[in-house]
Amino acid sequence: MQRKKSNDVGPRGGKTTVTKTGLVRKSLWLHLDEAEALRERAYKERKTEAEIVRVALRRFLRVED
Repeated sequence: MQRKKSNDVGPRGGKTTVTKTGLVRKSLWLHLDEAEALRERAYKERKTEAEIVRVALRRFLRVED
């Protein structure tokens, strides 16, 4: 996976937030049932919601580690 520099410009001209580990900040909207299922799964697996979303997204998009 290619890492962006922290001074990269986003699609609307603003600065893109990138962590030192190469994570990019994104916002998304979920239906209430999706948000609740995500919260429950994260709690049961003792992981963050972000970790659950990243794993699911990589599987769905077939992005290899």
